[in-house]
Amino acid sequence: LSPVLFTSIPDGGCSNPGDHTGITFDHEGIPGLDFNMIVTCKGSGGVWKVEGDGGLDYGHPATVVNIGFIRDHNNQPRIIENPAVVSRTFGPNGGQIWVSDEDYPDTVSTVPGAVHAIDPGGAVTLDVVEWHGAEQVIAIPNDICTFCNNGTLFQAITLNEQGQVGLYQYFPVSFAGLSGDVLIPSESGQGTALVQFDGTNYVTSFFDNIPGGTFEGASFVDCNVPTPTPTATATATFTPTATFTPTATSTATFTPTATATFTPTATATATFTPTATATFTPTATATATSTPTPTPTPSATPIQVSKITPTGTTCTQFKNGTAQTLSSINYSVSNGVIHNVNPGVLFYWVRVTVPAGNNTFTITQTITTGNFATFFGLASGSNVFDSNCNSVGPTITQNGNTTTVQWNAAAAGTYFISIKYDPHNVVGQPAPSPTTVHYNFTTTGVPGSTSGLDLIKQ
Repeated sequence: LSPVLFTSIPDGGCSNPGDHTGITFDHEGIPGLDFNMIVTCKGSGGVWKVEGDGGLDYGHPATVVNIGFIRDHNNQPRIIENPAVVSRTFGPNGGQIWVSDEDYPDTVSTVPGAVHAIDPGGAVTLDVVEWHGAEQVIAIPNDICTFCNNGTLFQAITLNEQGQVGLYQYFPVSFAGLSGDVLIPSESGQGTALVQFDGTNYVTSFFDNIPGGTFEGASFVDCNVPTPTPTATATATFTPTATFTPTATSTATFTPTATATFTPTATATATFTPTATATFTPTATATATSTPTPTPTPSATPIQVSKITPTGTTCTQFKNGTAQTLSSINYSVSNGVIHNVNPGVLFYWVRVTVPAGNNTFTITQTITTGNFATFFGLASGSNVFDSNCNSVGPTITQNGNTTTVQWNAAAAGTYFISIKYDPHNVVGQPAPSPTTVHYNFTTTGVPGSTSGLDLIKQ
C-alpha cells in the first residue's frame, strides 16, 4: 500500500530549515489537546495540533490547528525540537507541551540550553528548566515496560560525532519512583538531566552520562508493543561475523540481545475410525419411496448496530463489522483516589437510518453497578459519517450523561455516529467499591444500540 498524504502543516518553519520537525502525542488527554498529534516546527517555533480526522480512510487531509509560537523576549522565533506533553500533575506547567531549545542564550546560568512550555491555549513560558544543549524532552511514563532483554529506555548517541551510532539501553530499576518526572538529554556531551517538582519549584539534577556521547533521539518502550516472536527458517545457516565491542565508560550498559531458538512442537495426527453402516433389507411387498432431504437455509448475518472500540478504529471497519471491541478501561489508585486510566480514550459507534434533512439523536451513559457517579467526558474527534464514510459535519454536545448529535442529512439512508469519550473525568474521584464499574451507552430510539464496558482496577 503506497503512502498517502495525511496532512500538511501551513508553517514555513517546518520546511525552512527543513529538519528537526518534532512529532509527539498527547498521552494525558489534556483538554484542548485531546490525545491528538502535536507537531513542532524548528524554524518558526510553531506548535501545531493535528487531529485524527484525515488520511486514507477519510479522503481528505487531517485538520491542523495552530496552538501558538515559541518566541523569545525580542519576539524572535526559537529553534525548538523534540516535544513532549508532561503529566498534568507535574507542577505549574503540568499538562503542557514542553519543547527543547539547545541553544537558548537567555538562561540564568548563562549556559545555553533550556526547555520552554506552551499550554493548549497558546500561553508560553520561556526557560522552565535549563540544561546545557537540551536536545529532547522525555516524560517518564507511569507504566514501565520492557523490550527484549529487559531494556526500558533506549538512547541513540554518536560517539564524538564520529564512528558508529550506538543504542544504549537503561533498565527499569533506574526509574523506580520517577514516574511523571522528566528527562532532558544533552546534545553537548553533558549527559541527561532529571527534572522533578518538589512542591514549589522544578529541581534539575544529573541523571547519567555516556562520556563522549552526543545524545540524539531516545524513547521509552511502548507498552502496546507485543513481545517479538522469532520466525523459524528451515534452511537458514548462521554465519558468525566479527563483533565490535566498545569499552564501557559509563553507567549505561549495552547488553546484547540473545538470539531466540525456535523449537518446533509436534502436531498430533488425527486417526479416522470408520463407523459401521447399517444395511437396509427390504421386504418382498415393500416399495421404497425416497424422501428428499431439505437443504438448510443459511441465517442472515445480523447487522452490527453499536459497538465500543479502541482508538484508531475507522468508519470503514465499523461499517464492515471488522472493528475490534473495547471491553474495559483499567484504572490505578493512589491514596484512595483514582490516579490514572488506560487506555485514555474510547469510541462509541452506532448505525442509524434517517430521512433527508435535519436529524437529532441523544446518547445516554448509565452506570448499571450503582457504585460510582462520574461519567466519561466528550472528547474532540467525535463525528458522523454517511454510508460512504464521508464526514457530514455534525454538531455534537454533552450535558451530564447525555450526548446530543445533530446534522443535516443530504439524503435518506444509513449513517454512522462515532462519539469519542475521555475517561479521565474519573481521575481524582474516590475509588469505587466494589472496584468494578459498568457503563452502558444507549442511543434513544435505536433498537440494539446499547453497548457497554467495565472500569476495572488494575
